[in-house]
Amino acid sequence: MESRVRFIGFKFVNIEENGRISIPSVYRDATEAKLFFIVPGSNKVLHIYPEESFLKLEDKISKLESEEDRKTITDYIYSNAVSIKRDSMWRISIPQHLIEYASLKETVKIVGGNDKLDVWDPKHHDEYNRSLLTEGSATFKKIGI
Repeated sequence: MESRVRFIGFKFVNIEENGRISIPSVYRDATEAKLFFIVPGSNKVLHIYPEESFLKLEDKISKLESEEDRKTITDYIYSNAVSIKRDSMWRISIPQHLIEYASLKETVKIVGGNDKLDVWDPKHHDEYNRSLLTEGSATFKKIGI
C-alpha cells in the first residue's frame, strides 16, 4: 500500500513577530518534507502543502480537461504561492502579505486538511466550520453524518 500524507485534527500555535510558526508534532509523522508551499485559499485561509502533496496537486491540475481551467488555476497558484523550507525544529516563516491576507494575529489554528495543512485565524475558522454544518447539511447527510 502506498504511503500518503494525511493530516487530521487541529492545533493552536503562536505566530512569532517575524511570521514564524512551528508545525505541531502531531503532523510531523505524516511527512518528511523539508519544502512546503503556501497557497492562499478562499475564506482567508492559507493552505500549506508539503512538497509531495504539492506535486500531486500539480499533477491534478495538468489532467484538467479544460485548457482555460488549467490556465486559471496555474496563473493563480504560481503568482500567489510561496515555497518555504522548514528548519530543523519544524518552523516555517509565513510572509507578511499572506499573514495580512489571512488576518492572522498572535494565535493561529492549524487544521488538518487531508494532504495539506490549513492555517486560519481561529475566529474565521469557527465561523467557516459553522457555515459548513448549516449550509452543507444536505451534503453531510449523503454520507450519514
